[in-house]
Amino acid sequence: MRHHFWLVLGFGLFVSLGGWTSDAGAQPGYTVLVGDSSTLTINAIPLQAQVRLDGVPIGTAHDFVGRPVTVLPGQHVLEVAAPGYLPATVAVSSTVEWATRVWLELVPDRSR
Repeated sequence: MRHHFWLVLGFGLFVSLGGWTSDAGAQPGYTVLVGDSSTLTINAIPLQAQVRLDGVPIGTAHDFVGRPVTVLPGQHVLEVAAPGYLPATVAVSSTVEWATRVWLELVPDRSR
């Protein structure tokens, strides 16, 4: 009976301290999705271009150099814009457990 008490206590501490729910790979500014997910890698020029995913600002093109974005599977809209350049809007489809890469080079706005 005494061993049963210590086993239950040890198991309770293990679970309460996050033994099965570790965020070891999580870093500040990163979203961790549990379950079905996909990754989107964005390569855009110029690097100071603002990036929006589904209408939500997510950073600059420079922020995504070598850093994929975790997204839910399905259709998404990627918008990239920078001062002095024509904006670009791209429809992106993401599939469960697949990586999607988007390369965009904005065209300088010659009308100014």
